[in-house]
Amino acid sequence: MNLKDLYSPAFLHRLGQSFQEQLPSFDGDRFEAACQTPDWEGLKLMERRDRIVTCLHDQLPADFAAAAPLIRAVGPQFTGLAAVCLPHYVATYGLNEWALSMDLLAELTRFSSAEFAIRPFLVREPAATSQQMWRWTQSPDADVRRLASEGMRPRLPWGIRLTQFIDDPLPVLAVLKQLITDESPYVQKSVANNLNDISKDHPELVVTFAQRYWNQTSQTNWMLTRGLRTLFKQGNPAVLALQGYALTAKEQVRSIQFTPAHQLAQIGQTTRLRYQFRSTAATELPLYLGYRVHYVRQRGATTTKDFFLKRVTLAAGAELTGEVTIPWRQLTTRHLYAGEHVIELLVNTQPIAASRVILTEA
Repeated sequence: MNLKDLYSPAFLHRLGQSFQEQLPSFDGDRFEAACQTPDWEGLKLMERRDRIVTCLHDQLPADFAAAAPLIRAVGPQFTGLAAVCLPHYVATYGLNEWALSMDLLAELTRFSSAEFAIRPFLVREPAATSQQMWRWTQSPDADVRRLASEGMRPRLPWGIRLTQFIDDPLPVLAVLKQLITDESPYVQKSVANNLNDISKDHPELVVTFAQRYWNQTSQTNWMLTRGLRTLFKQGNPAVLALQGYALTAKEQVRSIQFTPAHQLAQIGQTTRLRYQFRSTAATELPLYLGYRVHYVRQRGATTTKDFFLKRVTLAAGAELTGEVTIPWRQLTTRHLYAGEHVIELLVNTQPIAASRVILTEA
């Protein structure tokens, strides 16, 4: 099912009937017809969301303060991604009612998410809304605490780009400081993704933040490890050192072998590569093992993607062997092309060996 089909005729009918129950003058049939004009089928997910909000507004009270109780009453009846149309109503028509909108978004985020809807308020009233996000970090409700982080992500996918936080992420880090020991996995994942966003523009700030809070709790280390993933893959020495890995590990392995079982593979098949190497270190050697595929693109260009294999501590003088399995399948996010693909074996993000596989059309 396409995501846009979350806004199905059945959803529109339920939504219209729910508002009609709260407001007898609301005409559910008229609402459905207004949404599903001839161009409806061609609209994308967010375009359908916007259409729904406009059609709701056509029949709800023009005064947002009068419409808010109706939205509050209907909100708990709808959950999941489709329900973001209700927070989006607040973001579209409640900008002049800041306090009321903050209260309503905190309620609606429990049933869907207000991470997109809060962003216009952060653009229009950055100081007041940032302070509200900080207060939400103290909420007993994990959904509200998660909104405090997710709503402030500078580069939230599908969301308005928060350029003020790309330029100066300190207000975001103040919020993340309050959530860095949060026990909710839902909140933890958001904190990690937020840190990863910030690291793309301010790596030094995120490294300093991570160094300050490392080893606070096991959950904190999980969040920081996830939040540092881009810097880790880039081989940032401070990030590797924080997690116990050294860039110099590649200089302490010898007798390296990295060979494919077969040099040729068709799209749709898999390739197995066997690796083997020995540590020359006098003490235990912590290793983060991975591999990098140089994917052939159109017109001969290449793009790379790193994959994780395992974390292992190799005893002094010990040997490590294993296999890498690469599935050559087409994905919606990555299209494969025939040609010579280079695969590198990585130790602590650094390549120590390379092999080549000739990929052909099925």
